[in-house]
Amino acid sequence: MRAPLRVAAVVVAAGTFMSGLAACSSDSSDTGSAPLVAADQVKAGLPTGWSSGGFVPDSAGLKCGQTADDPTRGITDTEITIGGLAYLTSANGSSMAGSELGAQARFDRANADGGINGRKIHYVGTLDDGNDPARNIVQAKALVEREKIFAAVPVMTTSANYLDTFCEETVPFFGWGTNQGYCGTSIGFGITGCSLPDEKLGYTLTTYGPLFQAMFDGKAKGRSIALIGIDNDSARDGLAAVSRSISAVGLDVVYEENPIPPSGATDTTAIVNAIMGANDGAPPDVVYYIADFNSTIKLTAALAAAGFQGKNLNPVGYDPRLAGFEGLQSSYTVLLWQPGVDTSVPAIRQMVDDFGKYAPGTAISLPAMAGYWAADMFVTAVTKAGRDLTIDSLLKLLNNDYSNYVEGALPETRWPTNHYIQAPCGSLVQMNGDTYDIVSDVACGALVKE
Repeated sequence: MRAPLRVAAVVVAAGTFMSGLAACSSDSSDTGSAPLVAADQVKAGLPTGWSSGGFVPDSAGLKCGQTADDPTRGITDTEITIGGLAYLTSANGSSMAGSELGAQARFDRANADGGINGRKIHYVGTLDDGNDPARNIVQAKALVEREKIFAAVPVMTTSANYLDTFCEETVPFFGWGTNQGYCGTSIGFGITGCSLPDEKLGYTLTTYGPLFQAMFDGKAKGRSIALIGIDNDSARDGLAAVSRSISAVGLDVVYEENPIPPSGATDTTAIVNAIMGANDGAPPDVVYYIADFNSTIKLTAALAAAGFQGKNLNPVGYDPRLAGFEGLQSSYTVLLWQPGVDTSVPAIRQMVDDFGKYAPGTAISLPAMAGYWAADMFVTAVTKAGRDLTIDSLLKLLNNDYSNYVEGALPETRWPTNHYIQAPCGSLVQMNGDTYDIVSDVACGALVKE
């Protein structure tokens, strides 16, 4: 079956997702150093209880504070007002479209179940910043000044320009932590933590150990990896960070370049030639395309035409609308939570049912799942905060040894630890024909000191 190419326009931008896979340092100068943990010694751990490696978060150093001038903003006796901010459209066609529907589905179920401690969620919708940093500021102000929101759910943008407004007004926000607003602040809660930690943090993740072990049937040791990224500052930082995380588990990064223009790959000849000889004159075992969807497809095809017989890995190839797409056959996709196809997990089954009931026809894509889990994280926290809810009481709860975990579906995050770094967890799928086969269920490595 051939998936329609229009699907590509709504697949999440790889520049954003790449940030979600980044470890904690953008300094690539040490990628040849000895591994912190050997890949074949990193065991796939449960998605809860992962080791923090001795990392101690500095709660006092978090930006934005935890008290609001108007702690009951957006709350009445019967309602909690919530609004989101995302790039639902963009100039290059990529987007987080679907994230707003995921949040809506979860909020609708909460309301159908009677609300939260006697209050219904008044969801004013998710404003679109168009992937425009200036519009990002305008829409953030609209949410606070016009809509008077209690919290922002989901927040899924590339720009963190919203932070000035949210910080000044103390607006808690929840979403996919792929921009700097989720890192080092007391008010930002990413569903898998902060994906762009400070390079001076001194810790990295062993996430790639279990994933590559699963990809190679337990024989990942000594495998060679080529990393291909987009040519902009954030992408270069992210690529270097991914390289460090992969190198930390003893895998050999033989190519680490950002040759793809921000507008997308055109002539692939030079890239293909470099990759095919990157491993001491031979091709690497894996090519990891941390790029936009169209560039990933173009490069995958070009390398195949050049005779590449290794494994293709990307962060953008999971979307139900892509099942059967020829350009991704046998390719692997890495996710940060359990894939939505695994309805044997009760929480995934509930999510699928919620989409079917409250957002029928919505593809359960990566953005849609991220929006859903962000709303779920918010609902869980506000429920625990109790009837005497204020902005201050919610933040006090969340920033005081709080953890969020959805069994079998969303890995555990811990706060304030995950204000500083991402949970060391992921899953892996492979497209075979019209199906996504789960190669590795969501599992975790650990945080390790560099």
